[in-house]
Amino acid sequence: MFTIALSHKAEKLVLLLELEGFTSLEDFILKFLEEGTCSGICMTEGCGHRTKVEPDLSEGFCEACSGNTIVSGFVLVGFI
Repeated sequence: MFTIALSHKAEKLVLLLELEGFTSLEDFILKFLEEGTCSGICMTEGCGHRTKVEPDLSEGFCEACSGNTIVSGFVLVGFI
């Protein structure tokens, strides 16, 4: 069996997709392209707080840990 090491950014993207109930990256992208907003997740280790954000957000305020650490899923994917 192989172990694949993901970057912190990739781990948070996978967690965001799982928590939001998506089974594929394509479904995530299509949903939020239609809506105009995107899900974001806190990048602090151990914090999984998520919220709806603007697609280009890279330093949003996290209500759970009080840091400017919320990043949109589109930024994590590399679209923006």
